[in-house]
Amino acid sequence: MKKTTAILAASLVGFSGLYAQEELSVTTSVEFVSHYVFRGVQLGEQFINSSVDLEFGGFYAGIWAAMPIDHADANEVDFYAGYGWELSEMVGADVGFTYYTFPDDARKFFDGDVNTFEIYAGLTFEVDFAPAAYIFYDFDLKAWTFEVSGGESWEVAPDTTFDLGIYGGRVNIKDADNYWYLGATGGFTYAINDFVSASAYLGYAWSSERQMFNDKKARLYAGVSISAGF
Repeated sequence: MKKTTAILAASLVGFSGLYAQEELSVTTSVEFVSHYVFRGVQLGEQFINSSVDLEFGGFYAGIWAAMPIDHADANEVDFYAGYGWELSEMVGADVGFTYYTFPDDARKFFDGDVNTFEIYAGLTFEVDFAPAAYIFYDFDLKAWTFEVSGGESWEVAPDTTFDLGIYGGRVNIKDADNYWYLGATGGFTYAINDFVSASAYLGYAWSSERQMFNDKKARLYAGVSISAGF
């Protein structure tokens, strides 16, 4: 899940800040989300997500965890790392991997390991709405994902911004149904001080396949988060 979120965040801030980081930076966050949506599909309800991210000189790594409120045996913990660099003043490149783990999934006792390993590569563009294009490949699911995204942030009051992000893509899974997906998020971020910020947002997700939890193709959801960076 985490990498799609990171791409959307990168679109909002532009790639120059991410790829020009000359000192070690650490960012942590805690988020409550009403529905867990990944690549257009709802995978759960009422999750608390937390993350720790490290960046230095274009290298980055992090841990992202999703902890459902109602199902203590459905935790997900993702590990990711990558490297981003500038190809030119307006174009950046990014490569990396994500290891998705499900430590409490009962299926591993019957069908073997359910964890999956995914690599990705993408381009970001420092123009209006900060578009980005990525390709992912999951070796265990034998799944290709192609995704484009963009975002913008506007200051609407002192220390407050309105943030808008959109994304869309296609998932091709070997021996399974392939599908298209679209999504958007919009919300406000308030800088409490130089290190801590809080945000609240609404999201919309659609996929050409029906959602797992509500038998529909679309889902509205909401989230609130607080983050700190040093």
